[in-house]
Amino acid sequence: MKYRPDIDGLRALAVIPVVLYHVGVPGFAGGFVGVDIFFVISGYLICGMTDADIRNGSFSLSNFYKRRILRILPALVVMLLATSVLAYFYFLPVELEDFARSLAAAVGSVSNVYFAQTTGYFEAPAETKPLLHTWSLGVEEQSYLVVPIVMVIAYRFVPKRAKLLFAVAAALSLVAAIAISYRNEAFVFYLTPFRAWELALGALLAIGFVPAPRSMLWRNLCGAAGLILLFGVTVFGSSSAPLLLMTSLAAVGATLVIASSERGVSMVGRLLSLRPFVFVGLISYSLYLWHWPLIVFQHTDAILALGSPATVKLTLVILSLGMAYLSWKLIELPFRSLAHETSKFTVFATASTAMASILALCGLVMVAGGAPFRFPDRVVQIGSYLAYDSAYAFRTGRCFLLTNHQQFDAETCIKRDPERQNYLLVGDSYAAHLWYGLSAALPDVNVMQATASLCRPAAKGGSRYDTPMCRRLRDFIFNDFLAHNKVDKVLLAASWKDEDLPVLEGTLDILKARGLEVTVFGPVVEYDSALPRLLADEILHDHPAAASHMKRAGVRERDGAMSRLVAAHGATYVSLYDVMCHEGRCDEVVEGGVPIQFDGGHLTMRSIEVGKRIAPLFSRKLARTANGSN
Repeated sequence: MKYRPDIDGLRALAVIPVVLYHVGVPGFAGGFVGVDIFFVISGYLICGMTDADIRNGSFSLSNFYKRRILRILPALVVMLLATSVLAYFYFLPVELEDFARSLAAAVGSVSNVYFAQTTGYFEAPAETKPLLHTWSLGVEEQSYLVVPIVMVIAYRFVPKRAKLLFAVAAALSLVAAIAISYRNEAFVFYLTPFRAWELALGALLAIGFVPAPRSMLWRNLCGAAGLILLFGVTVFGSSSAPLLLMTSLAAVGATLVIASSERGVSMVGRLLSLRPFVFVGLISYSLYLWHWPLIVFQHTDAILALGSPATVKLTLVILSLGMAYLSWKLIELPFRSLAHETSKFTVFATASTAMASILALCGLVMVAGGAPFRFPDRVVQIGSYLAYDSAYAFRTGRCFLLTNHQQFDAETCIKRDPERQNYLLVGDSYAAHLWYGLSAALPDVNVMQATASLCRPAAKGGSRYDTPMCRRLRDFIFNDFLAHNKVDKVLLAASWKDEDLPVLEGTLDILKARGLEVTVFGPVVEYDSALPRLLADEILHDHPAAASHMKRAGVRERDGAMSRLVAAHGATYVSLYDVMCHEGRCDEVVEGGVPIQFDGGHLTMRSIEVGKRIAPLFSRKLARTANGSN
């Protein structure tokens, strides 16, 4: 295939929004779709070159993999090693072990599978995982292993139907993505079978199944339509929009832009062929590799001691560009030049040795338990709560549902006790984290539990977090269980946001009309980072107020608004903020120096302390019971 500078320009349109989105520059809310543009480009180039080589009889699998290794591995290995050094100095033992696992996955080209399996409701946020961006490399590398072999087989045995076969495969991939998106959107995001249709769009264009416009008019219209789609989805898109809608718009837009210059350069093609776009496109791979680790270490450890957030963002962008240029100039270009003069044995042996060495390094970290000797014992103890397992206290999989395939255990979770008062706790994980403490602090009460991730306690729904799992549980609790079973109180709790207040208002009216007594627990104090990490940083950097400065804004104001709303609707309100915070400072640890929260907001099993503080707020009788049991 002949070199097309407009495709390098298109790479620039892919990587720039990704970088700006990750840095947090306003105006690029849909910038994450840049990876979808990369997928289309990869499908077009790889399948186009493979198709041409197969047709002229020059294709060799070993040569193909040799070129891919020299193109991808050198810059990747250097980035992985540099990131590993930073991780060793900055990451707590638990974090370093997680990093080692992700490093091994990245080296093995399965980081997309790893992150699909470890992306969970209570997992550390993306901003703490410096190798998260390698998931897209995993998708591409897995396609490199499969696609050339499939093309060789198809062209040999069914040459006349090969193009149709690829189109059917693309359609099946898209249908599978649509089907699985209702059950597990993380799989649709990360896994190759559900991303293959995007690479296939570019491939179908390259092999001629998707026709390219011939006339200048249609080429320009095609290019303009594609550019408008890419601009629209990048600027006006959102991470809260349906994933497949975003990826589809980006993939189609990229395909239209490439097609517009397939049979002659379009106006958009000329625009993308300008030197600034081409230059950024040439360094786009290295820019993608380096920008995310820099952002992560700035977010977690502030490696750049700068002033305002705007200055930090600008510096991160400039530093990313600088590192990308050096990586392209000193690593990518020299290694690509070795393609003709280096034997396949040397390339494969060197690559295998490098990969084996990194895997051995990962194993050493795991054997050493994350190298805790790097930090004081107190820091290691606090940091261990970053790996806190909430399953027992939350009763995950029975009374707190995390995934659509889990079944609610009504016999365990909402069985009434005729000898005690029966309270029903309903909501999301911020309701589930109260159950253990309430049950321990209220021995004369049978605290029943019906909770699910992201599931607001709304009698009629209306939340943007309504999932099939949530709707099933909500309909059962509000329309079936409460209609046929008497409870003494309904307890509502959630990770309340301002948008939830109208829904809460309607729920209170419905429950009041049914004669039910309701208590609403307000929002808990939350932090921008995991509390154990913030507490560890307080010790390491001698900054005793680090956690306090990272409290999320607006919680106190929301607490006041909810208090007024609940009182106006005749229900009882319990301010968790007031329970945990006093005179402007919130409790961060409890007896024994244990962090009271294990991430940015969820309580550890020390929620029993919170439960003891809440108990007297229900009634004097219960207060005496709770105090007498201490």
